[in-house]
Amino acid sequence: MKVYEISTLAKPSNSPFKVYAGLYADDKIWRFIVTPECEGFMGIPRKKTWKTQPFYIDKPLAPIPNFFHVSAGAFVCDEKARELAAEPLEMSGEFLSIKVEGKKGKYWIYNCTNCINVVDSKKSKWTKLGPKPDDRMMERPAFYASRFGEESIFKIPEDRATLVYCAEFTGDWEDGEFKAVVEHSGLTGLKFKLVWTDED
Repeated sequence: MKVYEISTLAKPSNSPFKVYAGLYADDKIWRFIVTPECEGFMGIPRKKTWKTQPFYIDKPLAPIPNFFHVSAGAFVCDEKARELAAEPLEMSGEFLSIKVEGKKGKYWIYNCTNCINVVDSKKSKWTKLGPKPDDRMMERPAFYASRFGEESIFKIPEDRATLVYCAEFTGDWEDGEFKAVVEHSGLTGLKFKLVWTDED
């Protein structure tokens, strides 16, 4: 078994641009998204109170990906990404509709709400930040393989659900594993950083 951190900072191939186009929103939109009750997309469901929000592309000449960078702990899917990766995405989170200025088609912020207790604290690497036992930051997670269910996308409370991870059991896209589906389908915008294997 392997666990990857999902990043929206993939580099486009065969392009003079170093990054894909990203999505941005005005401050008033972020004031709606980030509230005292809910700090953005930290594993908490938002669908009941969500209203479609307007976003814009920061660099319109850069390559347009299927998965856009939007914020820590979340990414945006276009229609192709939602359709092809529907199974693993729907099992682990929710789609929050947005509008993208100047673009036709539908777009959604993907909010992973599958925040699970799978971290092996003793085997994880930590950076000490202060004198108290909880004054620390996770540097590299380790996991209990036996605690994972069928969902391949997840978050962990140990990093305040600010990162999105995916588990790989077989590496076969036909098994509905997110990383394998993305790579098999040629979906763009994401990169996967290996952070742990059960052989570690």
